[in-house]
Amino acid sequence: MGLSIASFVPAVGLAQVPAYLAAYSGRSSWLAMAASVVAFTLIGLFITVFARRFIGTGSLYSYIRHAFGSWSTLVIAAAMIPGYIVAIMSLIVGVGVFFGSFLVSVGVANAAGPGIQLLIYVVATLVAMTIAYRGIDLSVRSSVILTVISLPVMLVITIATAFSGNVDLAGQFSLNDFTLNSFLQGLAIGSAYFIGFEGSAALGAETKNPNRNIPRAIIVIPVGIGLFYLAGTVIQVPTLVSAADKLALGISPNAVLAEAAGVGFLSNVSDLVLAVAIFASLIGFFNYGSRVVVSAASDGLLPSSLVKVNKLHKSPGAAIAFIGVPSLIGPALLLWLTPASPLEINGYIATLLVYFWVIPYFLICIGGAILLNRTKGSRSFIVNVGAALASATVLWLYLNGIINPGPAPLNALPYVMIGTFVVFLIALVVSIRSKEKKRVLAQR
Repeated sequence: MGLSIASFVPAVGLAQVPAYLAAYSGRSSWLAMAASVVAFTLIGLFITVFARRFIGTGSLYSYIRHAFGSWSTLVIAAAMIPGYIVAIMSLIVGVGVFFGSFLVSVGVANAAGPGIQLLIYVVATLVAMTIAYRGIDLSVRSSVILTVISLPVMLVITIATAFSGNVDLAGQFSLNDFTLNSFLQGLAIGSAYFIGFEGSAALGAETKNPNRNIPRAIIVIPVGIGLFYLAGTVIQVPTLVSAADKLALGISPNAVLAEAAGVGFLSNVSDLVLAVAIFASLIGFFNYGSRVVVSAASDGLLPSSLVKVNKLHKSPGAAIAFIGVPSLIGPALLLWLTPASPLEINGYIATLLVYFWVIPYFLICIGGAILLNRTKGSRSFIVNVGAALASATVLWLYLNGIINPGPAPLNALPYVMIGTFVVFLIALVVSIRSKEKKRVLAQR
């Protein structure tokens, strides 16, 4: 459970979720965040339907076959394998953004430039891969320690904001600035911070009593961390709305909050601890993503060499490298070949990440309902309503990018995701058919 919580960098969510929500949903942001918590709690409950019954090493990839059969594993793999690569890319760039900002604050003027950013990317990636390779125990210890180190600063800033006298509960609960469009935009933003929350399911075979502990590790994110983000939203949004002009100038939300709450001395150090928090998440996602790759390789979708596990550390070194290398190359190319800043690049990658998880979450909600209806027909109405609400929320994450497109290149990302998904799906189908053909020929 420690790695599950650490992977969702509560300090970073506390620094970013209220700020992004405030920009779109204003003082009604709490309602959009609450809806996101409810929706992803439902999704989490449907995932735990599988986690209580089955033990797997591929997270949703391992679960989905129990509802839909073998075809669904191809679909899930075609979305989740590139999805984990994109997730790790986002975390690598996130470390660069916050550590670079900290370096700028202490006098390193060109810390946001390609040279230093690339150095940060390489070091962060190699260290995280090494920790993941050294085994799950070291990964858990490292991630939990880094999370414990990083969280207090944002907690102090948020608590100081709560006592600053600008929470304005009456103004927030009046919903005077509520509109359906701003609510739906806020729902998409709030939901984005739960993407990949089920990653701990990939460690089922390496967890004690997995049918009990994995469901707990999954549901603690939308419930525990979700309520944590909701409280932060209620506390921070009034100050952030009032300081919209400062945010527009590029001042970070944590700096705005710290200054307004009288703890401005924490502004600079907050960037450093947020970089540390994201690095903790990076370790977790290397562990999760590599296990999904191993599961897919075990089923013949990927080269069999990716199944190999180090005897000493019991970690899939080849699978870690398989997702680590492209995860490092991608941000490096974007940094050198485009005029976008690291912050802009991170926004693009994070948006693309959301789209990759739409198909897996949509299928798992429907699949969870199918399993429950097989065994508990008397509750089928409640189950089906829950599945409809959860899957509709997930589908909205994708449709929002088409209905409310951002400026280029954000407006192209829904189609980039579909194109990548199709390419991976075709490649996986070709791979498994080729191996089946070779097996048939070998038996003759």
